[in-house]
Amino acid sequence: MMYQYIIHSIIFLFVEYIIHVLGTYRLYKKIGITSWKIYIPVYNIFVLLIKIYKKPIWIWGALFLLFIPLISIIILFILWMDLIRSFGKRTKKDMILFFLSSGTYIFYINFFDKNLLFHPIENKKKENNTGILLAFILSFLIHTYIIQPFVIPTSSMERSLLVGDFILVSKIHYGLRMPMAPISIPFTHNNIINSIKSYISVFTWPYFRFPPIQSIQRNDMVVFNFPKDVNHKVIDKKDNYIKRCVGLPGDLIFIKKGILFVNHKKEKLISNKEQAYLIKTENVPLNVEYLEKEMDIEDIQFIMEKNDEYFYQIMLTEKEAIQIKNLFDNIIFVKKHILPMSFRENYIFPNNYGWNRDFFGPLHIPKKGELIKLDLKNIHIYNDIITYEKGKKINYPSKKYYEVKNNYYFMMGDNRHNSYDSRYWGLVPEDHIVGKPVFIWMSIDWNRKNPLNFIHWKLRWNRIMTTIDGKYSYLYVFLLFSFIYFLVDFYFRKKFPIK
Repeated sequence: MMYQYIIHSIIFLFVEYIIHVLGTYRLYKKIGITSWKIYIPVYNIFVLLIKIYKKPIWIWGALFLLFIPLISIIILFILWMDLIRSFGKRTKKDMILFFLSSGTYIFYINFFDKNLLFHPIENKKKENNTGILLAFILSFLIHTYIIQPFVIPTSSMERSLLVGDFILVSKIHYGLRMPMAPISIPFTHNNIINSIKSYISVFTWPYFRFPPIQSIQRNDMVVFNFPKDVNHKVIDKKDNYIKRCVGLPGDLIFIKKGILFVNHKKEKLISNKEQAYLIKTENVPLNVEYLEKEMDIEDIQFIMEKNDEYFYQIMLTEKEAIQIKNLFDNIIFVKKHILPMSFRENYIFPNNYGWNRDFFGPLHIPKKGELIKLDLKNIHIYNDIITYEKGKKINYPSKKYYEVKNNYYFMMGDNRHNSYDSRYWGLVPEDHIVGKPVFIWMSIDWNRKNPLNFIHWKLRWNRIMTTIDGKYSYLYVFLLFSFIYFLVDFYFRKKFPIK
């Protein structure tokens, strides 16, 4: 896979080089660069950088980054922008046309503009452009290859992760997966607005991942691309999900009465795990306002009222359920809402096995290189895997065994009764793994029905700048270093003012 990825990258860079030459060769000649220098890859850009920016040290870094396809697009885009500015194309109209045409406005200037005069950009403007360029490229490098920010939009991982948590996800812990769609808008994922895609899928790279720092462990939180996203065919552009990995390759899992068993052993207690509880009160309704404001419980559903008895379904941890039972005297019962074994839940995986969220399996999770014995009973379970790996669906197995080509994982949300996870759509292939959540840098408690109501936003100070498990907080360390930085910056600005 590595060699295929390198070959695709070379082809892409070569096409990029041809486009650059076609769009700039006349401008090169106007600057006074001889013809033979225009056609030598990389050297032609080095010569152009020298002409426009003279000899700053960062030119050597820019040349190195030209060999990284995604970054090379950004460098060429900014270089083209400064190039047309050097030929007097500095008006708002020119810049608008340049951005709307994704930089191809330079072709019009190169081929059809007959009044081209080279006017080097002033030194001060060069420095400003260089600073912005370096900051942009550094941010993009970190975002694409090291660590990426995400926001938690749903309650499927409560109480481990809350709606409004802004997290940082390491892309290198489980092995850096190289980008597959080279032509895309920086700092976007798959869509710009609604269904308008932010990338071009005509040219894609094959899957390639560097060796991991650590392998995925059971009960790790994992960010991955949603395997059933039919709107995006490129793997790393599919929607991002975050769940807890409860099943590793080779594991046998099943759920009985809402309790997960892995390899015939009951799962380890997750203190933050939520489930649906049915609550019945008499005479007086449940004090919902108290639960929301004092206990920070959000998912409260009123079911019905009958004969002065009130019924609710609430997502709670086991600890919260005990607290509520002890708080209110009018509570008749607080019990887990477990579906009966005979109840067939719609859309559960696989559709024709009659399982539900609380009675599921047993299901064997395949691992790479394993031979699965196929029959008419399990073909519906493993058909998704065979279809994904071979590109075709099999209704009746013609061969007795199938060799699995990838590792697979079973993902579940900590909010067990309010999570769209592997119980509903199946297993996650290894090539869909994005990374490991490592840090919560911001947490905002907003109105879930109207999240854009900024006036009612509240900061969760106890979660800001904390590790993902909440054990360590670095908020005070961050505030201390920020304070020291501003003091030092203020001192030097006073001591050595810029003239």
